[in-house]
Amino acid sequence: MGAYAVNHFFAYLARLKYIRRWGLMRNSVPENDAEHTLQTAEIAHGLALIRQEIFGEPCDAGRCAVLALYHDAGEVFTGDLPTPVKYFSAGLRGQYGAIEAMARERLLQTLPPELRGAYRPFVADMEDDPLWPLVKAADTLSAYLKCMEERQAGNHEFDEAARVTEEKLRRMDMKEVDWFLAHFAGSFALTLDEMNRQPCDGGSGGDA
Repeated sequence: MGAYAVNHFFAYLARLKYIRRWGLMRNSVPENDAEHTLQTAEIAHGLALIRQEIFGEPCDAGRCAVLALYHDAGEVFTGDLPTPVKYFSAGLRGQYGAIEAMARERLLQTLPPELRGAYRPFVADMEDDPLWPLVKAADTLSAYLKCMEERQAGNHEFDEAARVTEEKLRRMDMKEVDWFLAHFAGSFALTLDEMNRQPCDGGSGGDA
């Protein structure tokens, strides 16, 4: 077997599990970037399918999921900046946006040159994709569901975060998000025993 250049792309991605989220808040169950990424990809895929199957609008659910899979990948270089810090001022938010762009580009460069073009739409230029709003909605939904889980565990540290995040979701005015909230979000306020006692909803209506 011949010698090859070593590329660090997947080794960097593997380190998402070391990046803690909600760093300024007391957590009942800590969450890392790898866990958040998986849930965001699942939700983004679901939102795309809701758009297609419930509302009858064509949508590439697979592409949406892949965009979500890499939405926070640049944080292997920057870490997860807490939201109060990130949005402390418009100037700071703009500077952090520039840092995010540089981190994504740096991650792209850890791939072999032959693969960079194929990965660029997902790793570096994802915000240019028409499906990006669904990914951002999924990102926010993941944060909201984390708040619900913490509150269900009796952690009032997340009360205000839950309120603010829910308002953000409502302001998006996205029918897919409203449908998800109506049909899925409530389960996150239940215990496992409560979910097991309740029969699954077999309805197929398209109501919000």
